[in-house]
Amino acid sequence: MSSEGSVPSSDHPTIAVIGGGVMGGTLVSALCVAGWPGAAITVVDRNPERRAVLASSHGVALAEDARAAVAGAGVAILAVKPQQMAAVLAELSDALEPGTLVFTVAAALPASFYEARLPAGTPVVRAMPNTPAVVGAGATSISAGTHATEEHLALAERMLRATGLVVRVDEPLIDAVIAVAGSAPAYFYAMVEALTEAGVMQGLEREMATMLAQQTFVGAARLLVESGDTPQELRRRVSSPGGTTLAALEAMANAGLQGVISAGANAAVARSKELGAQLSE
Repeated sequence: MSSEGSVPSSDHPTIAVIGGGVMGGTLVSALCVAGWPGAAITVVDRNPERRAVLASSHGVALAEDARAAVAGAGVAILAVKPQQMAAVLAELSDALEPGTLVFTVAAALPASFYEARLPAGTPVVRAMPNTPAVVGAGATSISAGTHATEEHLALAERMLRATGLVVRVDEPLIDAVIAVAGSAPAYFYAMVEALTEAGVMQGLEREMATMLAQQTFVGAARLLVESGDTPQELRRRVSSPGGTTLAALEAMANAGLQGVISAGANAAVARSKELGAQLSE
């Protein structure tokens, strides 16, 4: 979808996207779907091939560096790795216009990390997206920094509209969101792998086991969302007394399924806090 040549409007403030990788590129696509013209978006990325793809696909402008990109921008989207963030903030800090919204999708780093490195009063909104946002089926939380207002959060929601579900949380809960949504696609893929291996061990061809596992998870998720029923109710409907499903669920419970999931979530939260503390030193 290309909006090349369109003129930015007051409803669509100019946006600088620092980092054109998977998530940065996803956000560019989402912005275009949400109505932002390509002329209102400037992208910076080290990879010339990636820059070229975004320019040809969406008609966005390109900049040589972060300072040039954010000059005059109403929003600066920071889509670089947490380990790179301090250097990026040092580069662009004095080029930001007063009141520019800084919107970050980096994990672990609190809003205070940005506020300490940006001009006083800079509004910061943190977002924690997950990778299904690439196909418009993501789950993203947003939280406001000290100076971000309701208007800033509403703007963030508009920018993310095409990525899937967007919820607001208080910043202390962002680490919990990472455990439940940000890192969780990997848990799902691990479960598909495990179920596939179980099918192979029972005699299925690998390709068939993979297709069956994939479609079953997709269908189950869709049923959960569209039926309005709780997971507990849907689970009960499949679990006939004395049947195969109940036998499988009991075996999983005895093997510690709930404990395994909780351990993973706890590890994700702990690592997020640890990484934030290390990078904030």
